[in-house]
Amino acid sequence: MNIFDLIFPKRCVSCGILGKYFCTRCISKIEFIDRQICPVCTKPAIDGATHPVCKTKYGIDGMYAAAHFRGPVKRAIHLLKYQLVSDMAQPLVHLLFGKYPSFLTNFDYLIPVPLHNKREKERGFNQSYIISRLLSTKLNLKILNNALRRVIYTLPQAELKEKERFQNIKGAFYCDEYKKLKGKAVIVVDDVSTTRSTLLECAKVLKHAGVKIVWGIVLAHG
Repeated sequence: MNIFDLIFPKRCVSCGILGKYFCTRCISKIEFIDRQICPVCTKPAIDGATHPVCKTKYGIDGMYAAAHFRGPVKRAIHLLKYQLVSDMAQPLVHLLFGKYPSFLTNFDYLIPVPLHNKREKERGFNQSYIISRLLSTKLNLKILNNALRRVIYTLPQAELKEKERFQNIKGAFYCDEYKKLKGKAVIVVDDVSTTRSTLLECAKVLKHAGVKIVWGIVLAHG
């Protein structure tokens, strides 16, 4: 235990008991996803791969989500994003990706969903990059942190309705790594996906840049 833990002791995100962010009892309440969905139509799909009938030239090829966005996981992600508890990412990734399908290691790069410079300065960190760093160790994949840039300062997606989210994120990203990414297979990393609008927009930009395969990976979906 360090001095910071003495001054600000960790509490379970769900029940508040002192000691750590996830107590043993509340870990059992995490709802892992046992049936992945197609990121386009949201119907069940093998490993989260986009259905052949849902595929388009500039569309996403699949999405893997570890847990449902509720209970302890939802509270933990809110602490990470909105209360700036950056060290919450480590136990989240450790718990949610203790096991993962082997095909996730068969990619060239992890690409974090970028924040606009203004929002990253306000928050002090990009949670998607922190998650990417932790996943990079687990999956043994390199991170390409500057492949995507957020060029439009958008409203927070959580504040918008479903249809508004797709419009809000449209044109928000730009790819800076055309030569390095051409013909590659990449995973776009984000914390949570609800409408999948952010991942779909990132995939479109990356496919236009010449990326061959684009998947998304998120801690939670729902």
